[in-house]
This record gives sequence, C-alpha cells and structure tokens, in this order.
Amino acid sequence: MTDATRQAWPRSRWLLLVAAIGVALAAALMPHAWYDALPRQAELPPPPISGVTVLRLVLAVEAAVLLLVAAFDWRFVRMAPTSRLAGHLQREESGDLTPRAAAVGLTIITLVALALRVYHLDRDLWLDEISPILDYASLSVPQIVGSYLRSNNHLLNTLLLKGMIALFGEQAWSVRLPAVAFGVAGVPALYWCARLALSRRASLGAALLLAVSYHHLFFSQNARGYTAYLCLALLSTRALVNGLRDDRGRDWLLYVMATVLGVAALLNTAFVLAAQGFAALAAVWRVHRAGGAAMPLLRRVLVVLAIAGFLSAELYAVAMPEVYVVISNVYKTQSTGFVLFSWEFAREVLRGVSAGFGSGGVGVGALLAAVPFLLVAAAGAFAVLRRAWALALALALPGVLTLAFLLVRGLTISPRFFLLWLPLAVLTAVVAIDAGAGWIWRARPRRAVLMGTGTVAVLAMLSAASLGRYYAIPKQPYRAALAYVERARKPDDRVVVVYLAELGMRYYGARAGAPLDERYRFVRTVPALDSALAQRGAGRVWLVVTFERALQMDLPELNARVHSGWTLQHTFDGTVGDGGISVWRERDAAATSGTAP
Repeated sequence: MTDATRQAWPRSRWLLLVAAIGVALAAALMPHAWYDALPRQAELPPPPISGVTVLRLVLAVEAAVLLLVAAFDWRFVRMAPTSRLAGHLQREESGDLTPRAAAVGLTIITLVALALRVYHLDRDLWLDEISPILDYASLSVPQIVGSYLRSNNHLLNTLLLKGMIALFGEQAWSVRLPAVAFGVAGVPALYWCARLALSRRASLGAALLLAVSYHHLFFSQNARGYTAYLCLALLSTRALVNGLRDDRGRDWLLYVMATVLGVAALLNTAFVLAAQGFAALAAVWRVHRAGGAAMPLLRRVLVVLAIAGFLSAELYAVAMPEVYVVISNVYKTQSTGFVLFSWEFAREVLRGVSAGFGSGGVGVGALLAAVPFLLVAAAGAFAVLRRAWALALALALPGVLTLAFLLVRGLTISPRFFLLWLPLAVLTAVVAIDAGAGWIWRARPRRAVLMGTGTVAVLAMLSAASLGRYYAIPKQPYRAALAYVERARKPDDRVVVVYLAELGMRYYGARAGAPLDERYRFVRTVPALDSALAQRGAGRVWLVVTFERALQMDLPELNARVHSGWTLQHTFDGTVGDGGISVWRERDAAATSGTAP
C-alpha cells in the first residue's frame, strides 16, 4: 500500500469498511433456527414477515450506510450561526435566583420526589406489573429483545427488571426501582426543559408540581416503562432544541441516545420522534424565512433523525412483526381501552383528573379543585408557544399524532397513551401563572414574584393532598382479598377465581401458601365454571373478580352467571381504574350459612 493510499484512507475509514463488511456478512449468513425458538402467543395469527428477514434488511442498510460514510469520510463540522435556530435561550430575569440557589432548590425538590416515590414501594403489584415478571424474568436477554408476547414488554424496563430481580430478588420494591429512578430523574429533566420558557424560580415551581403530582407518583411506583418514556422524552426534546440552536455534537449525541432509549422504554416514543421531526423542520423553515442558510440545518436534521430512527428500528427489528400482530389484534378488543367520543372515556378521564386532586371518583369537589389547574394550563399554552415554540410543539404533537394513528387504525384509546401531556400541562400552568402575575403586577416585579410563587405553592398543596388516598390504597389489593377469602371460607368451601383475577391470585396465593391446587379453581369460560361447580363438594363456592368491565365486555355470559348466582360480599378498592377486587358468596349457600367475617 502506498503512502498516498494510507493518507487518503486513514485508519478510521478502514475500520468503517471492515465493519460494513462484517455487518453485511452477518446479514447474509444469519441462521433462522434461533428465531423459530423464540416464545410466541399461539392464539395470535402468524406475523406477515419473519423477524429474521426484517433484521437482515436492517443490517444490509446499515452495511450500505457504513460504506458510504467510509467512502465520503463524513465528519461533523459545526454550522455557521446563520444556519441555526434563533432564540430559545434559557430565560434570564432580573432578581431571579442565582444558579447556586437554583441548584440547591432543585436538589431539595428532587430529594422530596425520591422520598415520595420510595414510600410504600412494597405495596401489592397489579396485573400489568405481574405479567412481565412471569412472561420475561426467566428468559435470556436475546429472547427478551426478540420476542413480543404482549404489549407489556416495555423493553428497557423489562431488561432492568430482570437485573433488579437478579440483584435483590423478586420483590415488589425491587421490580419498581427502575420506574422510581426514571420518575425521580424526570423532575430535574422537566426543570431543564422549563428553563427555555421560565426563570430559575418559576422552573423550580414546575419541578415541584411534578414531584408532588399524583399521576407522576402513580407511574413512578408502577413497574412499567412510562416514567422512563417521560424522562427520556423530556431529555431528547431539550437536547433537540439545544442542537437546533447551538449545533454542538454533544447535544445531537444526547438527542440520539435519549431517543433510542426512549423507544426501548416505550414504543410510543416513535410519535415523539415524529413530532420532534415536525418541530425541527419548522425550525428549518424559520431559518429560511429569516434569510439564513437553511440547507445545512436541513441536512443536519435529516441525518440526526435518520440515525435515531434507524437505531430504534434496529433495536426492534426482530420483534417488529410480532409487535404489529399484537397491537393490531389486542387493541381492537374494546375491553383494552375506550372509544374516543363516549361517556365511558370521558368518565375515565374525569376519574383520573379528579384522583390527582384528592378523589377516587368523579367527585364534584375534586373536579372543582382540578378545573382551575386545567384552565390555567390551557391559558398557558399560548404563552409557551410565544416563549419556546419548538419546545411546545415537541411536547404537544406526540399526543395528537398518537390520537390520529389510533383513529385511523381503528384501535382503542386509553388516557395513558397521552401521558406526555402531564409535564406539558405542568409547564403550561406555571408559564400561565408566571405571565399572569407579571401582567397584573407589571409595575411591581416583587409582587409578581410573590403572586406567582404563592399560586404555584397552592397548586402543589392541592396536588399533595391527593397523596394520602394514594398511599392508603394499593394499585390492586390481591393480598387483602386473598386474606379475606382465606378467613371467610370453611375447610370444605371452594374458591373460584374468575378471568383476569387469575394471574394476581396465583402469584400472591403461591407466596402466601394458599391451597391453590386443592381449594381454588381458575375459570375463564362458562363451561369451566360449570366444571368447577360440579366438583364443589359439600361446601359453598366463593368467587374472586376484578376488572369487571373487561369481564362484561369479553365474557358477558360468564359475567351474567356471576351476578345471577352470587352475592357481592366485599370490594377491595384499588388505585388502578376498575382494578378493585371483589369477593362474592354463592346465594344458595348464603341462605343456610352464617355471616362472613
């Protein structure tokens, strides 16, 4: 090799060439047997394409990209200021807190968030927390990444859950630790985003509201990927704005990392990526309208979004066909969600909102407490658009795109699909308060600060008031229901666990030493119930039921049998919607038996 060749092809380009050849060989020679051995749901139709085929295609594209980068020797060169997004600087105001004081305040708020999220962390797991443990904890990492048995595989959380079980054992608190960590990290992440629209003092107010939020606390103690999704969406959004404004390599790197991890946390991040793409293209248009050189920014945006999207697709390449099958089939079942324009959906939204202000139902008092917050948040949306429009678009559009996708595909809708609007609502509320106080006391800034701070403090106290009920009631009270049944039943009695109550009762029953094989029967059909009754013996039969809406919609005949043949004895409330667990006693037996304890 000549010196000229060595100079033209430095070591980095040779490494890229070798990597491209290796990836291409992996795509061409990849075996198929390992894919066939992955666990699947037998009751679902086969995927339209093999996951191995998708992975081979992705790897082939990756090899081609590596070859192109090696051939053209692409390197990062920072754009000129005229090609970058103007504005969107951190907001500075006279009389604001010093950076040191703000750091101290944020540390205190974050510690408060941590304390609230570890308190009562060992309460009962609920159905959606138990199922990933049973489905994936015993699988290897490649099996977890390559399979998608149900929509409960929030990939990043599932992998972290497996690690927590390996370190600390299978405990409620241990499997919830990843959600807690991301929930706590989401508080300073919101502060970082809020600084684009608010002073340090007001940004601390936004962080405080999220720290004491009932809903954020609920998901922070939920062993799922939702808080990771929120935290990473906030981080990627701020990194995107920084990248559009400053074009620094570290901001783009953070954006790609946060986006890929966000997709691993929750597939809904695909809508975040799409929304951020719209915001970035709007920034390109703004640069063009201002007379700047927009093409360098457009190229940068397209390359960064392509890298983030491609790496995310590569992560799910093997499982993507199964993802398509599961989502297309499961979320067309009405019991998995709601119809958008229905009283049921409106009632569920109202229940969730009122829960955040101290009520477990659609209470008038709680709704009256929630209405000012929602009105303030709505009023603040315009102010956020004026102060940091790219931030507002990147946080608001994912929910809009999610809704459009669900409607076009004819899938059910659930309030949790729009969870990213929670930090957005907090942000817009604080911006509205800040702007309103500044307008009212525009001649007296100190009073404006006092008014804004006091209003946020009142909202924080209203939100914190709801936490007492949250801590008092588990998400699903399986242990309490199991203990009640074990006290109530006589030695000859049978316990029939109906439909979706099975998983939790098996899980906690086995740990409590309940006689599951001898005295418990688990039924999901009317014939199975008849078979259990035929084997009842001389005792009475007790029923355990949860998620009655799903039972009514999926198995109406079984639901009718429950209500016609048994009397409700006790309902144990849960904070999960319709997740209370009810215990029923057979009517004929009740007529000749004593009163249950």
